[in-house]
Amino acid sequence: MTSNSKQHGRRRGFTLIELIVVLLILSVSVALVMPRVGTGWRRLEDGDFLQQFVDTIRRARLIAVNSGQPVAFRINSADRVYDFAKPANRPIPENVEIFSERLERDPETGDFLVTFYPDGSMVGNSFDLVFDHKRTYRISINPLFGTVGVARGQT
Repeated sequence: MTSNSKQHGRRRGFTLIELIVVLLILSVSVALVMPRVGTGWRRLEDGDFLQQFVDTIRRARLIAVNSGQPVAFRINSADRVYDFAKPANRPIPENVEIFSERLERDPETGDFLVTFYPDGSMVGNSFDLVFDHKRTYRISINPLFGTVGVARGQT
């Protein structure tokens, strides 16, 4: 009967040390996993921006061919926006730098331009997009066919 009374007197549950050990294990696990999740999330956002940027260039050319009017793909480096609309309104993320040579410049807005004409030809150049000063992508626009290609550059 004495052993029965001892069991009823004990409370069931976790000790403070057990709780601290579990919390320590959880915090170490989170600390190890979070940087990888953050990096993966950033790359998803970068890939989404890259895809939208290329799609906007392709759409500008398509609209020029279908409408019979020249259409300009615009980049405004001061406001960090791009689009074929005037004024450009699609944001360029802060971690992205865009480089190109021999682009036209709109004297009215200061935008850099790649102009597509109804016959499919263009005046413009390729772009280098650099993400976080590490990953570079070359966006090439074929001046004869107007096709847009993306290639991973050297890092």
